[in-house]
Amino acid sequence: MNEKEEKSRTNPFDDPARDRTALLYMSHVHRGGGKFERPDNTLDTFEWCWQNGSALECDCRRTKDGVGIMLHDETLDRTGRGFPPEFAGKKVSEELAWDQVKDVDVGSYLSPEFAHHRIPEISAVFGAMKGHPTWLCFVDEKGAGPAYIAQKAREAGVLDQVYYTGQDVAKGIEWTEAVPGGKAMLWIGTWPVPAPDHNQADVERFEAHFEKIMQQVRAADFRGISVVSLHSYCNPEAAEKFVPRASYIKKLVGEFHAHGIPVCSIPFEGGDKEQTYFDLFDLGCDGFSSDYPSTMFSVIRKLKAGQRRP
Repeated sequence: MNEKEEKSRTNPFDDPARDRTALLYMSHVHRGGGKFERPDNTLDTFEWCWQNGSALECDCRRTKDGVGIMLHDETLDRTGRGFPPEFAGKKVSEELAWDQVKDVDVGSYLSPEFAHHRIPEISAVFGAMKGHPTWLCFVDEKGAGPAYIAQKAREAGVLDQVYYTGQDVAKGIEWTEAVPGGKAMLWIGTWPVPAPDHNQADVERFEAHFEKIMQQVRAADFRGISVVSLHSYCNPEAAEKFVPRASYIKKLVGEFHAHGIPVCSIPFEGGDKEQTYFDLFDLGCDGFSSDYPSTMFSVIRKLKAGQRRP
């Protein structure tokens, strides 16, 4: 039996009786906290996601002295509070050491109730995942280096739960080939939708971008992809509710499923409405991503309970 026949034979998506809710734990919160609910990229936030039945997407870079940390921005300016004024504008990876950033408040930029949130070390995040096999971490690498991330995941015994994440097809292949047992998530999308009515130009621009990436995916025979996340925009008042179109999303889901790859989607527009996630689930998505975590958590709970509509 050749590799393609074996993949087809063992493909779980070929089973019409499969539990469609079984992969909802792969849903993940953008930057861990979303737009407004929790500070992004902190361990307190990550644990909140996991305890609500969701994974998370985070960002990993290293400090000047080489310590891996979860931090989206190059500087402390957006999320940090109370740090010395001379740190303003300084690039953490080039100019600040771990001892200089580890006690910085990165929570009260959202609310005083989060003032205890701190920048976590990557080892602390991976350590918290040990013993919880459905606690996943989708790591968008911001300069920490694939080898370093893999090393820390191995040391914590959670390599199977860590997904190297990005929009580069080649990097996903490099990761899965260089890291035995390594997994990768590819996200496909573009920004923004300039017109709220989802006109034909929006649709054509989005789908052309998606097809450009899909050409690379197909040329690589879908290698280096363990899960995919599709950007989407939903406006229920528009003639075409979704960008990309619902029919196109469904087509891509089917194509990835044919290769045994689960699909999530992040609705950057409409993500504050439960109906959007139910619609994406109906289009075949196995999970979601969100800037509105509590909305997504509610949908996950309802789907697991057998509810298919709000």
